[in-house]
Amino acid sequence: MGRLVWVALLLVGVALLGLYAILGRQHYLTTPIKPYLLLYAAAFGYYIYAAARLLPHLPPSRRLVPLIFGFGVLFRLAVLFAPPSLSTDMYRYVWDGRLTLHGINPYHYAPNANQLRPLRDPDIWLPMEYKAYQTIYMPVSQFVFATGNALFGDNLIGYKFLYLLFDVGVMALLWRLLVALGLPARNLIWYAWSPLPITEVSLAGHQDVVGVFFLLLAFLLARRPRTEWAAALALVAAALTKGFALLLLPLFCRTFGRRFALVAACGLVYLGLPMWVCLPQFVHGMQQYLRYVNVNSGLFHWMNQGLSHVTKSHFAIATKISDAAILGVTVWAAWEPVEAYPDLLRRAFVVLAVTLLVVPSLFPWYLVWVLPLLPLLDRQPSPAFVLLTGLVVCLYLYYVSLIAYWWTPVIEYLPFYAVLAWEWHRRRQAQRPAPRTEIEKTLMMTPAPRHPAPPGLGAGGAS
Repeated sequence: MGRLVWVALLLVGVALLGLYAILGRQHYLTTPIKPYLLLYAAAFGYYIYAAARLLPHLPPSRRLVPLIFGFGVLFRLAVLFAPPSLSTDMYRYVWDGRLTLHGINPYHYAPNANQLRPLRDPDIWLPMEYKAYQTIYMPVSQFVFATGNALFGDNLIGYKFLYLLFDVGVMALLWRLLVALGLPARNLIWYAWSPLPITEVSLAGHQDVVGVFFLLLAFLLARRPRTEWAAALALVAAALTKGFALLLLPLFCRTFGRRFALVAACGLVYLGLPMWVCLPQFVHGMQQYLRYVNVNSGLFHWMNQGLSHVTKSHFAIATKISDAAILGVTVWAAWEPVEAYPDLLRRAFVVLAVTLLVVPSLFPWYLVWVLPLLPLLDRQPSPAFVLLTGLVVCLYLYYVSLIAYWWTPVIEYLPFYAVLAWEWHRRRQAQRPAPRTEIEKTLMMTPAPRHPAPPGLGAGGAS
């Protein structure tokens, strides 16, 4: 039986490698988008079959986790050489890196500024979107962009290779954390074989994996004695890649104390210096982005739609409710002392998950921030959030007719919340004490026998 399961797992790995090889040969994935969605659905099905069906039946083996890791690397290499066509974000990465290497602070000017006219070109500047917006990418991201530009120039594949290395680093850190927590290292498959990071990082070239790498590094360093200062710098690096990780600073400071907070504050000041000196421009660009880019939200979308029948200020009110929810979960996470390391992981996941579920935009690559935490929370990751990593690509249905279908959020989020409710109910049932048997009830109702008091002791306990 064990050999047959091994063969089945190998066949699934080969089948997935074939699917990603097909994706890696595509030059335009959005025109048409249907082949990409079908290939993603097939890859997601194979992934669930391997992780949930085959893996539990495999006996312990030293070869299993290296096999999972190796296939994960091969999947990423298979899609590396396809030009990024699911998103135009990479053009902005290259543009910002180009500005830095020319000695220009990328926060200072929007791409369509006349001062930057000599740097415009048809390969990078022309296909780039949001040319009127100042950059919203934070300083650690800017450092990676500049490094990519110094190493690879305008070569988008070179940039993707850089992110692939960070993604492999995420897999290595996740492997190390699973072993340190005493969890099955084979659960690495839930990240390594997931089509979400493979397509959104190695195929589409999104840079969020840089922040995820530093976030997992912070969790790993936080476990070791006398390395809290390094964990603080790693968490700051994650926060200055994308602001999601910034919400975890109160939790970490509450857990590790003043020294951690002091190192984190110094790191924020020093590493964020390019942004602080142009803070008004950065805030302006962020406000532009948040005001006009609202894509694929679930709770926020339904809340905004409901309020639109009541008030003209529906978007502003929905935004404030969203901000209040994020603030509330951040305060909740840091309010009580952390009892144990798994509790730290669980609270961090809740903060990130709630944030992603209430923000006005949920792009597929945002879920890369929570996906590697799922195997660290339990021996089996949350089925609801695993399902969401498969459904979130419904966003790309927009490219079928270049319109936003009203039913897209329904088929994307309703199954997720239904499974999430089922999970919650199952956990509540598991936490309830088991019903007592008739024998136990009889024993509880029978009075305990009265033994005579020891010699020298009276009813009051004194001789």
